[in-house]
Amino acid sequence: MRLQRVISPAGGESWTVIGADLRPVEPIERYLAWLSQIERSPNTVRAYGLDLKAYFSFLAARGVAWDEVTLELLGEFTGWLRQPADNVVVLPTGRPHRSTRTVNRMLSAVMGLYDYHARNGVQFADALVDQRRSGRGSYKPFLHGIAQAKGRGRVGRLREERRMPRTLTLDQVRAVIGSQGRLRDRFLFALLALTGMRVGQALGLRHRDFISHERRVEVVQRQDNVNGARAKGGQGSLPIGSELVRLHSDYMHEEYGELDCDYVFVNLWGGRIGRPMTYASVDELVRRTRRRAGFHFTAHMLRHTYATLASLRGVPIELVSRLLLHRSVQTTSAVYLHPTAEDLRAELERAGVLASLGELL
Repeated sequence: MRLQRVISPAGGESWTVIGADLRPVEPIERYLAWLSQIERSPNTVRAYGLDLKAYFSFLAARGVAWDEVTLELLGEFTGWLRQPADNVVVLPTGRPHRSTRTVNRMLSAVMGLYDYHARNGVQFADALVDQRRSGRGSYKPFLHGIAQAKGRGRVGRLREERRMPRTLTLDQVRAVIGSQGRLRDRFLFALLALTGMRVGQALGLRHRDFISHERRVEVVQRQDNVNGARAKGGQGSLPIGSELVRLHSDYMHEEYGELDCDYVFVNLWGGRIGRPMTYASVDELVRRTRRRAGFHFTAHMLRHTYATLASLRGVPIELVSRLLLHRSVQTTSAVYLHPTAEDLRAELERAGVLASLGELL
């Protein structure tokens, strides 16, 4: 099986899975097409396609059709995801092949597939899906409650350890920005680092979104970005400093010039000149910057660094959530409120708690 990119006549992007017969795998095809129709991002559809490709490959190796699985086999699939190979068993002290987060994402894709087909009249999927309501009407997915079906692995979300997001030091952020030889690239990395903006949000910026005299940038969700950029999350105004305003002005006057394009970030030296930059362009720029800077990083780590620094410097989590354009403050707190022992000690010392308690001895 292989994952195949699909471009619609209207220019929209989606994905499908091609089977051994060189035809789209019909249950996956219908589900992924539906995800595209409800405007899930192409990256999300691609990730679900890869996950379902792994699931159908697992079933094919065991000679089981997707509509003939048992709960026991679904439990076995969870255990299989953690194994390096079919003939290898991970010891309790060993490191699983896939992280807990990855396994949970793949299980969500499988759950979504069966739930979609259950809602569309597939009798097997409908029989498999357990949509029970209890208490105040809380929904329990079809794999809820079968975790102990088989000792080899459990179906349903695995418990995830809360981890701090990977961040950069301020010296590393300075090195990323300072290693850029072109104003466009310097402005892009500076914008990501100094606003916490996502790459998709930056690639979708139009000139009218950059309001220099008010020192703010408007992040707007648009579905018609020709470069496929997606402003994941919410939308709103982000404050910027005068340094970023000057860098934007230098970029506009010295490099952008008289180009006739509505997008802020465009191709200037390669590809189709004047066309909006794409995710692939940013990925290549990140790879070149890694070689120059001498350390590994991702563009999204600049967002994590911005939010973590704001949180550690005492910015209320509600404001950090608004700056990140999260729809829920719970999302922000779940990711960024992971104080270390030193963080807790510093807060206790600042409040005088340790000194007061020390006087008791």
